[in-house]
Amino acid sequence: MRYRRWAPLLGAVVSAVCLPAGAQQALPEAPAVPAERRVDERRSDRPFTVPLLGRPLQLTGSWEATAEHRGNFDLDDARARNRRVIEHEVKLEARWLLQPDLTAFVQAVGLHEARRTQGTAGTQRARALERGQTWLRWDRLAGTAASLQLGRVALIDRRSWWWDEDLDAVRATWEQGPWRVDSGVARELSRVSSAETGIVPEQRGITRWFGQAGWRWAPRHTLELFWLHARDGSGAPAVGAPANAAALDDPLDLQGRWHGLRASGSVRPEVGAAWQINYWADLAALRGRETETRFAAATAVAAARATASTSRRVKGRAYDIGSTFVWRAAPLRPSFTLALARGSADFRQTGLQENKARLGGVKRLRYYGELLQPELHNLRVSTLGAGLRFLQNSSVELLWHGYRQPTPSALLSGSKLSQAPAGLDGRLGREIDLLIALREWQHVEFTLRLSRFQPGTAFAPDRRDVAHGIEFGATLNF
Repeated sequence: MRYRRWAPLLGAVVSAVCLPAGAQQALPEAPAVPAERRVDERRSDRPFTVPLLGRPLQLTGSWEATAEHRGNFDLDDARARNRRVIEHEVKLEARWLLQPDLTAFVQAVGLHEARRTQGTAGTQRARALERGQTWLRWDRLAGTAASLQLGRVALIDRRSWWWDEDLDAVRATWEQGPWRVDSGVARELSRVSSAETGIVPEQRGITRWFGQAGWRWAPRHTLELFWLHARDGSGAPAVGAPANAAALDDPLDLQGRWHGLRASGSVRPEVGAAWQINYWADLAALRGRETETRFAAATAVAAARATASTSRRVKGRAYDIGSTFVWRAAPLRPSFTLALARGSADFRQTGLQENKARLGGVKRLRYYGELLQPELHNLRVSTLGAGLRFLQNSSVELLWHGYRQPTPSALLSGSKLSQAPAGLDGRLGREIDLLIALREWQHVEFTLRLSRFQPGTAFAPDRRDVAHGIEFGATLNF
């Protein structure tokens, strides 16, 4: 990694800690506001804290392990290609209160994966170190409700429909009363993982202006405006010019502008009511221009070359609406979910999304399907769900998804299947997911996910066998 690009950031940290000796005699309390986290991400309520140069340094982290079996992802029972994947992720975090209104945060991530596939010899193993969130944040700038954040920051949307990603960025936030505005500019400065030789192709040369404005117009009801303008400056070789590996891995350049609106909240007839209805409605539009470059493969005597380039306008729309009814007064607090989402043929999500949220349970889940995990591009997803809460903080949820392409296509964006549709029929199929989450302890949690996908007539007749997945996960927070 080229850490020289972070020299100004490191210099700011050093300058901030070089305080007069008298200012370092007392150790102030650590801040109560945690680092940016996902809705269901936990850390210790009393993190291990030590003084560093007279200022409090909080040390936290987590270890997560998952064991997954992926069965028949090519939708062909005649071939034995099932996979077993075991993954470990360790996060180590340090949060340092440099001054009453200045905080530094550093996160390091270690990854290990072991993958075994039927029909192949041995086990494939991969290890990597990643730079996670690494930022400085100044709060209450000039005594106002504004803050400024610089570094690798977490861009998080509660439903992760717009974004759920760490980005190199400068971000400003203003929050007062029922209003909140968050906006910034992001561009990747260096590689994220030790397993990469540079910035990954889909992030290389992209400058993003992102923003989110929210208004809590009533208790438990919010209106939000989202925007993202992305400019892909990676460039493409001229027709006939030789192409390097970076160009071959990135044939599409999109200059896109996303704008959207969300209404969300919770309806209760009164405080302590026997029931409540949680709802959400997302609307989004995409405008822009996409350029695709095609290449001729390299030969023994000639390098790969660009053979053609086409550009077209992109104009798409999408929506995601739904609600969850929770019967709070009944035993096990049953919940029922109904949702519908649709993206037009020209719409695609921001590339920063994860499509995970809480519905009626205690853990986030992939609300477009745990096995298929599609992007909302040329796709309609119908969802029915039911759940129960048991013990003190545990839940079980069952979801059914129906998938259809408005325009039949051989491309199914984001799909985790290894088999593509035939492109002649839009009926993709159905999926059933079962998620059990146990979170009875502050530091330990367990999850079990069972998934089954039944292909529809969008797939070739000899590629319609059932795919299934099983995943067990354990997390330790400290």
